[in-house]
Amino acid sequence: MKPFEFKDGQNSWQTDSETLLHFYAAVDWNDPRHKALSELVTTSNQALIDAGFPITPVELKWLHITVDQISGRPANRIAQAERDKLITEVTDRLNDLAPIEVTVGSLLSYHSGVIADLHPDQQLADLHHAAREGICAALGEEACQYHWGLQHLTTAYAYAEADSDAAQRILRRARPSHAPLHINAVHLVDVTARTTTQGKTITWDHLETIRLRG
Repeated sequence: MKPFEFKDGQNSWQTDSETLLHFYAAVDWNDPRHKALSELVTTSNQALIDAGFPITPVELKWLHITVDQISGRPANRIAQAERDKLITEVTDRLNDLAPIEVTVGSLLSYHSGVIADLHPDQQLADLHHAAREGICAALGEEACQYHWGLQHLTTAYAYAEADSDAAQRILRRARPSHAPLHINAVHLVDVTARTTTQGKTITWDHLETIRLRG
């Protein structure tokens, strides 16, 4: 496990001077179906902290799935007219998609922190592809350089090196080992990434909610 590196597309994110627009699927903590997810995240992170691992837990209110990133242009260089077009293009493509139910887990000690696997994959992939089409239509291909792989939920970021195998042995004992997640909206957010000697955090300002109506 090594310190997490924030990315702007395929490049390093200049986090000391730039915020970036993203589309996130955030967790609705008012939904009682997410109680098990809260327990999974908090108990597993606390177990790692108690064992001395150099991780920064993601606060529950900042837990998210990255649907896509508007890359290559800091948020302050995207004018309101372009943001309006972005919202319109992405909304047009998401309107036909229905809410999604996924299973979160198992937890994995990853190269730069702790992630939870997500299943099934196809509806999340459909969500990403629809958002990406909208971003490219609004802002051009140069805004669509974010690498989107197998989707996951990051529960903690590493800020120093640690033994991934030892972390995985602790994570495997986490109970519950899986939890449901209900996704009924995608949010346009202005994201701030911060790195200190004792932590890494992602926070954001909310800009727009796009409901999945199916």
